[in-house]
Amino acid sequence: EYLPSIFDASRVDRVMEIGQQEAEETMRALARVEGICAGVSSGGAISAALRLSAEVENAVIAVIVCDRGD
Repeated sequence: EYLPSIFDASRVDRVMEIGQQEAEETMRALARVEGICAGVSSGGAISAALRLSAEVENAVIAVIVCDRGD
């Protein structure tokens, strides 16, 4: 597991496990449905945001897609 040196676990509210297959499926859906060319890590981030959105009401959920799509 890679964690950058600036990572501070005390600032994390929750960790969500997203599998490789789910992340890849979401990555492809982003390209197909939204026209967003992103990589697997962004697919995983979007998957987590979608899961969270099903659990909460009246929330703003933001995801940063910083990817080249490779």
